[in-house]
Amino acid sequence: MKHFIQYSFALCAMLLAAQASRAQETIVSDGVQVSDITMQRSSGRLDVAMDFDLTDMKIKSNRSLWITPVVTDGTRYVELPAVVIDGRRRSIVRERQGDGTLVPDNIYVRRHNHRMQNVEYETDIPYERWMDNSKLVLQQEWCTCRGRSFGAEMIAAAAMPSAVRHEQPQQGGASQQMPPVQPKMAYAAPVDDGNVRTAQGTAAVYFPVNRSDIQSAYMDNKSELEKIRGTVNDVSGNADNNILSVHLMGYASPEGPCDFNKTLAANRAAAVKNYLVSNNIVDASLITVDSAPANWGALKRMLAESCINDYRRIIAVIDDPTIKPENKNAEIRRRFPVEYDFMLRTWYPKLRVTDYTIDYSVRPYSVDEAKRLVYTDPVQLSPAEIYMVALTFEEGSKEWNDIILIAVQTYPQSPESRVNAANVAMANGNYTQAAEYLDGVSATMPEAMNSRGILAMAQGDYQQAMTLFQQAREAGVQEAAYNISLLKQLMQAGS
Repeated sequence: MKHFIQYSFALCAMLLAAQASRAQETIVSDGVQVSDITMQRSSGRLDVAMDFDLTDMKIKSNRSLWITPVVTDGTRYVELPAVVIDGRRRSIVRERQGDGTLVPDNIYVRRHNHRMQNVEYETDIPYERWMDNSKLVLQQEWCTCRGRSFGAEMIAAAAMPSAVRHEQPQQGGASQQMPPVQPKMAYAAPVDDGNVRTAQGTAAVYFPVNRSDIQSAYMDNKSELEKIRGTVNDVSGNADNNILSVHLMGYASPEGPCDFNKTLAANRAAAVKNYLVSNNIVDASLITVDSAPANWGALKRMLAESCINDYRRIIAVIDDPTIKPENKNAEIRRRFPVEYDFMLRTWYPKLRVTDYTIDYSVRPYSVDEAKRLVYTDPVQLSPAEIYMVALTFEEGSKEWNDIILIAVQTYPQSPESRVNAANVAMANGNYTQAAEYLDGVSATMPEAMNSRGILAMAQGDYQQAMTLFQQAREAGVQEAAYNISLLKQLMQAGS
């Protein structure tokens, strides 16, 4: 980890050297706003202060966000006390464990989602001469209740105030110029998809064990069925939309016999279809039905988000190709009896569901119409139309960045939107978020090669960065040629 941190400090230091004037701007990352950042020398001490606004931050119950301010000159660094923001469950665990998990001087905060919360941060350390050229970097790291880290990211925050340095003229009177330090991003233009959209609701109809008839009073069925109706009405109620199809996917929970579950899941999906048709919500000719005897995908997600110690081993059983599907449930029950009993009582009822997907077409929009919709109803726009709006603003401007992020939030599976969002994240120093956006994007996508090259350069892997930039250049990405030149300067400076 320290190898990655040191290279990241070096890159952040270079970016700050070129952009020290931005030190007092508000930094927004993972919903946390950091403002009023100061770093100054006072009576042989280095004083550091800033304000953290957590109001827009949402955190899962079993996670913690560690924000550690670091003073560095690119090679030497000193870590300051961290601000540790805990989710509800993580905070309770920490309180029960007592001082065993507490680091002296760190600030521990329990996050209450959807509430205003502020943290005032002040500290000081002994001043050393190398700090004359130091920078303040915020190291952010997400952790789970099992102590598993999602990786660290470095965000440039502030620079020590320094006297204005005059450039020394070269022979012939020309000024020396600092080498460029900001790599060029290659943004990807999404392909027009023919204006076909998909609406996927989170509503799910639940069934008692071994039953396939809809009971509106069972669990949350009444409100869940209204959600399905509401989603259909939202789509069909817009004159610009035309419903093409509604797909239903029925599931059973895995504890019953496999053949029986197949029939049960199919009957449950058919029951939802009959409900939609009999209540004149959707025409029968538009509905297709599918089913599966076990909802393993949902169970794996529940396990991954839980604090069950053996969750990885249980997932391994689910994914084991040598175990027949009809035997997986019995194998989990045999190996993990305590965990199985909990899942059977708590989670299995939520696996007996029918999911739905609505495909519909939308008429094309002009640029002016798209500008009005992008902030109010972006789902009406295609990724190509959202990008068309972004192009009306200067690349890197606040409006550009906002629209690029709207695109990936609206279409998280769009590779172009993911690459573009990764570029915005890296421009803001959020390399962990950029890596998450790039995860799953094709390795052969030219713009993704350039973005991965910038990420590798930020992590100090110059050889990998050079390979990626060269591949991107050969694929026709013009920005990659500039990045190759920049990378060569950085490699020469470090040699």
